[in-house]
Formats: sequence, C-alpha cells, structure tokens
Amino acid sequence: KREYLDAERAGAALAGRAAGDGGFGNGKGGSAPKSQAAGIGGAEWYVQQAHRAVNQAIGRAIRHKLDYGAILFLDSRFADPRNSSGLSSWVKPHVRPDEGFGRAVRDLARFYRVAE
Repeated sequence: KREYLDAERAGAALAGRAAGDGGFGNGKGGSAPKSQAAGIGGAEWYVQQAHRAVNQAIGRAIRHKLDYGAILFLDSRFADPRNSSGLSSWVKPHVRPDEGFGRAVRDLARFYRVAE
C-alpha cells in the first residue's frame, strides 16, 4: 500500500508539472486524481492508520466522560512527539513520561483510590 500511494503521488505530481500547472490543477473545476486529492504518501497513510488504531483502543477503555480507566503506553515510541501528537486532544494533557515501574504503580493506585 505504501509503495502504491507513493508511486501514485509521484505520478500525479509529474502529470501536473507536464500540464504546466505545478501539480495544483488549473483552477477550472474538474477533479484532481484521487492520490493528489488525498495529499498523503504511503508512509503518512500508515502513520494515520496507527494513530487511528491507538485512539480507537483508548476509546474502547473509556467510553464516556463519566467513565474512568488507566491506559499505559508501554512503547518507547510514544515519547517521540511525532507519535504522541496523533493522540486525541482529550488524552494529550494526561500523558506523562515514563518515570519507572514503581512510580507507575504508585500513580495507578492513587488514581483508582480517588476514582472510586
């Protein structure tokens, strides 16, 4: 899928340059090729799919505003801003960096004592 989208995107850009419009269409209506309209390449598509899957998993644990639960991101890649930026806006303020297992257990115990 990644290679296909990248090839389609590159082909659309080349077609636009050949038409002399710089790849942005001529402004006279009509529809742009599907890959050009989407505007993303294969790698970006996979990143979007990963963010969507993570946010969907979070939504399965916490279903409404009065619900509560703890979600632990046990993957060091979430420390990278490129990956944490794809989290839902309501989750971002509550994300904390890894400060060790003992700290996580203590914070979880405190969270559930307060939530009851």
